[in-house]
Amino acid sequence: MEIQKEKETEKDVVFVRRIMANRKRRGPLSPGWKGASLGLGVIAFILILIQANYLLMGYSFGKFFVGTFLFLLAAALISGLAALLLHGVKKLPSRYMWILLCSLIILLFCFIGPLEVSVVFIVLFAVVFSLFGALVYKFATGSYKQASNTRKIGAMACLSLIIVVIGAGSFWLIRAGDEAAPDVTLKQLKTSARYDGTSMNNPAEQGEYSVKSLLYGSPDNYRSEFNQSGSLTTQTVDASKFVEKWSAVRTKSLGFGPEAMPLNGKVWYPEGEGAFPLVLIVHGNHLMNDYSDPGYEYLGKLMASKGYIFVSVDENFLNFSPYEDLFLVSPLRNENPARGLLLLEHLQTWKGWNSDPVHPFYQKVDMERIALIGHSRGGEAIAIAAAFNKLGTHPDHGHIKFDYNFSIRSLISIAGTDGQYKPQGKPLPLEDVNYLALHGAHDMDVISLDSVKQYHRISYTKGTNYMKSLVYIYGANHGQFNGGWGRGDVVGLGNQLFNLHQIMPRDEQETIAKVFISSFLDATLKDQRQYREVFKDFGYAKEWIPDNLYVGNYYDSNTTLIADFHEDIDLQSTTIPGGSLMGENLQQWKEEKVKVKMGEADYSAVRLGWNSEASAELASYTVALPDHGVRTGKESSIVFSLTDARGKEEIGDSKELINFTITAEDRKGHEASLPLSHRSKLPPVIEGKLLKWPFSNAGNISEPVFQSYDFHLDDFNKMNPDFNPEQLSKIRMEFNLTKRGTVLLSDVGIRL
Repeated sequence: MEIQKEKETEKDVVFVRRIMANRKRRGPLSPGWKGASLGLGVIAFILILIQANYLLMGYSFGKFFVGTFLFLLAAALISGLAALLLHGVKKLPSRYMWILLCSLIILLFCFIGPLEVSVVFIVLFAVVFSLFGALVYKFATGSYKQASNTRKIGAMACLSLIIVVIGAGSFWLIRAGDEAAPDVTLKQLKTSARYDGTSMNNPAEQGEYSVKSLLYGSPDNYRSEFNQSGSLTTQTVDASKFVEKWSAVRTKSLGFGPEAMPLNGKVWYPEGEGAFPLVLIVHGNHLMNDYSDPGYEYLGKLMASKGYIFVSVDENFLNFSPYEDLFLVSPLRNENPARGLLLLEHLQTWKGWNSDPVHPFYQKVDMERIALIGHSRGGEAIAIAAAFNKLGTHPDHGHIKFDYNFSIRSLISIAGTDGQYKPQGKPLPLEDVNYLALHGAHDMDVISLDSVKQYHRISYTKGTNYMKSLVYIYGANHGQFNGGWGRGDVVGLGNQLFNLHQIMPRDEQETIAKVFISSFLDATLKDQRQYREVFKDFGYAKEWIPDNLYVGNYYDSNTTLIADFHEDIDLQSTTIPGGSLMGENLQQWKEEKVKVKMGEADYSAVRLGWNSEASAELASYTVALPDHGVRTGKESSIVFSLTDARGKEEIGDSKELINFTITAEDRKGHEASLPLSHRSKLPPVIEGKLLKWPFSNAGNISEPVFQSYDFHLDDFNKMNPDFNPEQLSKIRMEFNLTKRGTVLLSDVGIRL
């Protein structure tokens, strides 16, 4: 009995101790936890004010206060609920847990970037400032007065170390990063004398026309500049079926709903009789109140001076807005179809003006020569517009009728997105349109080369005369294609995680845009075919653009594809019936879907690997043409696309560029050979190390971007006059100039 009573007494004591412990936990926080809460909470509050100032620029102080307060309230409620749920299953005080979780939400909102990097940075940030606050508060309240000297010294040493860490971290955050140069530049790759004495003028130079400008807009505009004296008037557009989750707050702020979207634009046009080709450019998703449409003035003035009517379209009301979207609680969704629809409605407006005898633009617009340019989401919007343009009904809403059918000849995607809108759940197809994609290798927003997907989905009808090209640019970012955006591509403080120092100067990026956009429009809208050579071979542009590393691809409707490696699982079959493929002494030979930064692409290539150090036998890959169906001659070219697929163990420290021999053989067995370097050695894979050290290698920093090659059969004939270009039988790649390597090969064909 006594033993049982003692056990019961012990249980009572334990129970009382637990109650006392719970009371202590629920009582006032100890100085350490109180300091940790203050240290973390204060810095998080300061940072959210800085971030809110960026996100809510252009709003009144009242909206800034309300927006920031509501966000903090939401973060406090969410974190408070989480802290309550975690009560009793953790060892941290509930009030500190509340502040910790709330601060983590705030910090995650401030430092938007690659998730894994942001999380690591934010956790370290929270730990450091919690320790800093705890130690400072304990010293300030005298908690260490009665402590031993050893403990005081230890605490002081720890505080000193934390101060050093905070100082170093602050310097790391403020600092722009480190310079980074490409392994090789365009002028080092393109050394042939063929580029000397070209008759082409620099397409980025001002043209002969004087430039004028004006504005047009819908009545009762949310932006008064579009309704100034002298502005042209347009009608509104009902696009309510083309967007989702348009909030009442957005309607109240803008003064209109989705059933009355305005048609606003700024026009730069040449002073002259005309008729002039029409070019529309549209921005992408940015802060709604930080207007993006003025940022293309540098292009507008250039193209107008060269005889184009150039319009920068305002679609800012479709953009991200933290206040109207309740800090992403209720964002506008699936608005890209509306972006595309509005472009077609702008064209409808221009068609009306061009046919109105009393309008100042009467018969000044060449409606048979139209181009659309889109930046970011605008790059997808122009593809949607081009697709809708040829349809009789909306692909997802048959009751919505279309009747546009404009002569949209050319599309230019600048750092464009792809796949945010899929009609009927399918990737958007395009046919018979000229297409140019420009993309920066150091784009911190659209990190992967999204527009290459649309590039591969464009098909051409036999007998037409269209082209498509892709330009991938080392050191270019997302924002500097727009004069109003910046070197950082993410939201506010998140830019401080990125290595901005490696981004090229704005004027250089604008020069690149002007050269390629102007060349493309001249080639496709004005039929100045000589400018197609710029896209076939960037060497022709090397004196016009900054000496940098560029990777480019070109394809046109005059090309007959022999092998695109997409048709079946037979390694020896060609796309066109009757041909064959054969590899000899290769260490790797397989066909595969191309892997990009964001998964797997919907196009394929063949992987070819060789190592002459391990085998004395020559490695080669032969494409045998079918006996019928492919016509060749002296004016024809062998074309193919390549990308370097070597791993780091193959490259080593030498960074040797891949080179090999291309041999052409006719039906009588006559052969002629040229090295790949006849055009250029294979450019290295561009590594877009976006983040600062030590995160610079985080995530996927590179992806295959294919460089196209064009070898004239006449050049082979010059190497061996017995070789007959009209009887081309085989194309053989002999891997004899670089001892070890791996490449991805695609789109082998003949261009007439």
